[in-house]
Amino acid sequence: MFPGKDKPLEDKEFPDEADLAEDEQEMVLLSRCPACGELIYEDAQQCPHCKEWIVPPGQLWRQSRRWYVRAGLYLAKTILINWIVWLILGAIAVMATIWGLAR
Repeated sequence: MFPGKDKPLEDKEFPDEADLAEDEQEMVLLSRCPACGELIYEDAQQCPHCKEWIVPPGQLWRQSRRWYVRAGLYLAKTILINWIVWLILGAIAVMATIWGLAR
């Protein structure tokens, strides 16, 4: 997948001692890709090995919560519209019955 992946490192590719000084060294946080299990940077949005998108744990819940709210609002709207339609149809039927009795 990566050219030269199995080739050993040359001396010029190793980090210098100054690069490894503790006062200047930044912590690189690594985690495992949930899809392929390879080590990736923790803030990576896509795995460089398997090309799968990395979804933060809380993001799925937020998306599903939005879906539930939208579905609930749609269901409430549908029930309300059906109730109003049946109320209007019932009122028309009552008025037609009263009109028929009055004649």
